[in-house]
Amino acid sequence: MPRLIPLIQKLLLAAALIVAIAAPLQAEPITLTSDRIEYFHIGSSDNRAGKLVFAGGLEIYSDDERFGGLSGLRISSDGRRLNAVSDTAYWLAADIKRNGKGAISGLSDAALFCLCRQDGTRYGSKHWGDSEGLEIDGGTAYVSFERLNRINRYQLGKDGSPGAPVQATVSFKPFNVAYNEGLEAVALAPAGSPVAGRFIAIAEESLNVAGDNRAFVASKSGIEEFAITRSDGYSITDAVFLPDGDLAVLERRFGLSVGIGMRIRRFDATSVKPGVTLKGEVLAEAGLSSRIDNMEGIAAWKDGDGRTRIVLISDDNFNRRLQRTLLLEFVLDE
Repeated sequence: MPRLIPLIQKLLLAAALIVAIAAPLQAEPITLTSDRIEYFHIGSSDNRAGKLVFAGGLEIYSDDERFGGLSGLRISSDGRRLNAVSDTAYWLAADIKRNGKGAISGLSDAALFCLCRQDGTRYGSKHWGDSEGLEIDGGTAYVSFERLNRINRYQLGKDGSPGAPVQATVSFKPFNVAYNEGLEAVALAPAGSPVAGRFIAIAEESLNVAGDNRAFVASKSGIEEFAITRSDGYSITDAVFLPDGDLAVLERRFGLSVGIGMRIRRFDATSVKPGVTLKGEVLAEAGLSSRIDNMEGIAAWKDGDGRTRIVLISDDNFNRRLQRTLLLEFVLDE
């Protein structure tokens, strides 16, 4: 009988672990307040930035210390639901309120979920939990992590909660992506793309020998590399495939001589494939004279009039005295 006790203990521990993994993570409600932003440029009613027209936005606040650091962003196909991940491994979900003209007017029913380990416990530090990019495909979500560079897959519960993580691709270790300059962006290539069904993952500041951003086409079967040109001190912070299949990337820069800047570039759908170096087209660029901050997340959806809308979110680095969490929406107008 004494020999059976350790075996029974192991079986009970295994059963508890299975229950922990299978159990859905509970939503933790969070109170958000916001102020509307009606003009993109400071001191001007001109709302155009390149090929984008500002359609409204919010400056978002919360007294909850877990709120902030938002990076990866996705908006539902009807423009009514927001999902974002923070660099402390939290998942934020909220309903988007819109006024009679379709402009964003507020957020409601906000909740936080943990992007936890398989056993349901939180990551202890950014070493494991620096979540940066987000993609959602039906009932499945994918999150890219910087530092220990990887893409995790999460099955979403009925309430939108992410389940236990499973690595979604082969390992990035052979590619020696820089530890704190790694996988900042992830996007799943749509049908019609030369790399349909595979992930586009882009490193923030891990550069190749030519000084360009390293980017990857990744899947369970392998990883292939390509590059995106780097210029004017900009670093890539997020990516999304637009409704027409083109790839858009969000970039930001910061420097004493140039201040803070934001840029969005677009790449033709057929050009995104292994082995190439992409330059792309600048859709919009903005600096200190515009209502921007540390812009880190980009999403896109098509409204009822068939217009492509691009939504951005900023990362305040949990530095609420000096930085802000902004949600900005634009209409692509060509």
